[in-house]
Amino acid sequence: MIGILVGVPLPGGGEFQIPQTVVETTGMVGVVGLLGILAGRRVHERPSEWQAALEWGYRYLENLLAAVTEKESGYRYVPLVATLAVFILSAAVMGTLPLLEVPTANLNTTAALALIVFFATHYYGIQEHGWRGYLSQFAEPFWILVPINVLGHITRTISLAVRLFANMLSHQVIIAVLLLIAPLVIPVLFELFGLFIGALQAYIFT
Repeated sequence: MIGILVGVPLPGGGEFQIPQTVVETTGMVGVVGLLGILAGRRVHERPSEWQAALEWGYRYLENLLAAVTEKESGYRYVPLVATLAVFILSAAVMGTLPLLEVPTANLNTTAALALIVFFATHYYGIQEHGWRGYLSQFAEPFWILVPINVLGHITRTISLAVRLFANMLSHQVIIAVLLLIAPLVIPVLFELFGLFIGALQAYIFT
């Protein structure tokens, strides 16, 4: 779903149009990045309450990834996965602000996230097993299953993109309808519910 376009004049005349979602997403990333830098400057050896909460979240995610990958520690995957989770959760929070769209309610955004996961999966797989070892997994348990295994990687990527997009878009549509029917109390409750859905989607995508 494309919002209002922002026009950028070109030297030779005409106008280059940028979707509203791109502008808002860039702004969101800038704000979250700035908050991360400021928070990093306030890290102490004796953690405050917010620092202890973040450290707990880090350990939880690291242990979760260790369980999924069946390794002693999942620390090498934390930066990518945590970034995806923070992005999706921040997008849900941004959607509660007036006149702003949820970036993840745009299929282009969720497709980009899914592609990042797609390429990261193969990158880590090749690093872990080498080219020969990683590619040989596509032939397990029998070589005749290679097309099915390859198709599975592709459909998983599409599923990630469409599922996140559909869930966040449906929430936006429901809020829009409720604003027409009951413009005060009910939309506020659904916005709070939307934050819960955003957090749940961040966890599922992670």
